[in-house]
Amino acid sequence: MRSIVITAAGGPEVLQLQTRSKPLYSAEQILVAIKATAINRADTLQRKGKYPAPADVVQDVLGLEYAGIVEAVGANVNAGDFKAGDRVFGLAPAGTYQEYIAVDASTVMHIPANLSYVEAAAVPEAYITAYDAICLQAELKAQETLLVSAAASGVGIAAAQIAKAMNVKVIGTVRQQAKAERIKALFDHVLTIEGGQFAEAVNAIAPNSGVDVVLELVGGNYVEEDLKCVRRLGRIMVVGLLAGPKCELNLAALLTKRITVRGTSLRSRSNDEKAKVTRAFEANILPYFVSGSIKPIIEKVFPLEQAAAAHALMEADQNIGKIVLNLELNSNG
Repeated sequence: MRSIVITAAGGPEVLQLQTRSKPLYSAEQILVAIKATAINRADTLQRKGKYPAPADVVQDVLGLEYAGIVEAVGANVNAGDFKAGDRVFGLAPAGTYQEYIAVDASTVMHIPANLSYVEAAAVPEAYITAYDAICLQAELKAQETLLVSAAASGVGIAAAQIAKAMNVKVIGTVRQQAKAERIKALFDHVLTIEGGQFAEAVNAIAPNSGVDVVLELVGGNYVEEDLKCVRRLGRIMVVGLLAGPKCELNLAALLTKRITVRGTSLRSRSNDEKAKVTRAFEANILPYFVSGSIKPIIEKVFPLEQAAAAHALMEADQNIGKIVLNLELNSNG
């Protein structure tokens, strides 16, 4: 099978196409022929040697999500759940930049009939991450207000779409005015910020001068600003650390307003934990995709052989939404 392999820690050029054997699958797993996968910021960090994969998975093949066709089903998988030929998608701990993957059946979902493989591949990592953070953990409710940093990212857009479907007011922050213009239809307000200062502007437009939940995708000193614009009993979910892992916290605000600050990550969780959040997403959010009220936002599609170019595009920080690798395309398009 074709696999994109990390040959050394470094830039996009270290990604090379190689031929490898199909993975084996256990009695509890499904072997999936991958038709599309997507690029995530975690992939670029792993490629640089800054975000190693879990010890028990393939180390030199990137990829956290997939869409494809069931090729074979393990002996202990319920025959009524999955069979050869089913269109499926889901999360993976690693190894989706290739033609086949073995995944635990409990983490697999059926692709809605109205989604292509390319569209389906853009869903799992961004939308499950957003749903888990803002709904399952932060317990976002209708009529509340959500603040999203890095609002033009895949997770940021996913959070906005989920929140709007729940009748939640959504404010986003970005650093580029061009990005603000492209995503403004997805948010109630999009703020272009400079120098990491945004609390005053958020408080000026948030109902009752504050937000209920923050999806923090930047980290660093953005968390300090988050504390200034979260109202009493607010919840801050730290998911990304693009601005670094350190900040100064105003503990007085934390105590006075009884704010909850929580960090979260999907990749490090067990299969059982991933299965639980996947089933919750399937029950509560996937119907929005079936109805068409939520549609994945895709910036560009590349063939598998051009994974390096896809990484370069992500690192140029100009994309809106997801960058997808379509394994059904050849390098000539």
